[in-house]
Amino acid sequence: MDEKVAVLFTGGKDSSLVACLEATKGREVHLITCNSGIGIKSELSQFRVNEIVDRFPSVSISRVILMTSGLFRRIAIKDIESDIKRWGVNMVLLGDKMAIHAAATVYCLQNQIYRLVDGVVKYQDDLVEQKTVAMQFFKNYEYKYGIAYDSPIYHFGTRKQVKYALLDFGISNKSLEGVSIFGDSFSEPTDKMIYEYMSEKIHLCDEYITLLTEGIEEEEVICGD
Repeated sequence: MDEKVAVLFTGGKDSSLVACLEATKGREVHLITCNSGIGIKSELSQFRVNEIVDRFPSVSISRVILMTSGLFRRIAIKDIESDIKRWGVNMVLLGDKMAIHAAATVYCLQNQIYRLVDGVVKYQDDLVEQKTVAMQFFKNYEYKYGIAYDSPIYHFGTRKQVKYALLDFGISNKSLEGVSIFGDSFSEPTDKMIYEYMSEKIHLCDEYITLLTEGIEEEEVICGD
């Protein structure tokens, strides 16, 4: 069993349920929240963190906020005009999720964490970053870095079932995640568009990871001498 797990945590109902499920297994839970600068009221999520920590006092639960504004801008904003002209839709939130995965990968590598999970659910598969093609792309990408990525509540059930499960854990079931200023602002892209967008921009994530993890292997060798 993996002793440590990283959870992509927004403070919303879905990622909160995932955090609770991981905590019940006694794992060391690392809640990762990324800030690209496009969220509104994202600070409310700390209330949910406090709830989860209080609910599982015997489990090691920590929360880190990673800044992703630079990488997000390179992926999603720098060429936004030409991107929209090419694909005809705004995929900014997909670029945001790519930046999140890159930052989470760095954190996992730095902390020897080899399992990464999130709160992606089937009932939200209309969202570009939660479509199957994007999830599979992320799964393959994390595998390249030795990290197993999974969405453990994807088939959990309906929105209402998730809410009641949180109540069963004694956690409030209101969504406390930040709201993106780009939310609900564009049409749905096709799977082909999503794959092309990710394939052409993923090198930016690789460059970011290389920059921030350079020397990790060398440090491990030195410590082992």
